[in-house]
Amino acid sequence: MTGKQNLEAFIDYIESDSLKRKKWLSRAREAEFNQALPEYREMTSPKGMPLQM
Repeated sequence: MTGKQNLEAFIDYIESDSLKRKKWLSRAREAEFNQALPEYREMTSPKGMPLQM
């Protein structure tokens, strides 16, 4: 994904749910956006996805 695609995916993700939005906007305020976006990318990467049973 390009930087623009990552940003759009992040925005779509946080807009999909009010709790997600609150969590990630708080994180962006706390650690700055430049840190929150890589954390989001790691969380959504195949290796960062939790196992579902």
